[in-house]
Amino acid sequence: MHQDMRRELEGLTDIVLERNKAEQEKLIEILDTENAKRFKSLITNHIIPLIKEISMVIGRSGCSLNYYSNELAVIRDPNKRIFIQILFYPKGHSKITLGVNAPFLQFSFSPIKDNIKITAKISVKSDEPRTKIDEIEIDEFAQERIDMYLMTFLRDVMSKEA
Repeated sequence: MHQDMRRELEGLTDIVLERNKAEQEKLIEILDTENAKRFKSLITNHIIPLIKEISMVIGRSGCSLNYYSNELAVIRDPNKRIFIQILFYPKGHSKITLGVNAPFLQFSFSPIKDNIKITAKISVKSDEPRTKIDEIEIDEFAQERIDMYLMTFLRDVMSKEA
């Protein structure tokens, strides 16, 4: 990036930050909640290792899982969610050719609503909309419920393969 362009962008960013200074201070308080930290920890310490392990098991059938997440990002807008999206690639479909049409299961935490929203798309068909499955609280049973939804998702997508 050219230095002139960088300086101008930094100046514009400073103006926006100054305008929203009070709002920014309030956002940091909202987003740094215990439940947000618990959800990020759940993604890092449980869901991602579980996805890797599951992918190794189902890899024998030619299927695979992948994921993307923003759990490490600093989210400054309370309307944004912390999420992990788990993508399923059936046998014969590569990550490149399937693209955004891959079946997926998504867990997303809303700092404002203080809950986890679970959505999924089961079919490879591109015109199928995402379906809201549930909203759950972050409590001592959250990990068990997440595991149950993940297993249900895998049953659904893998049974279509059989």
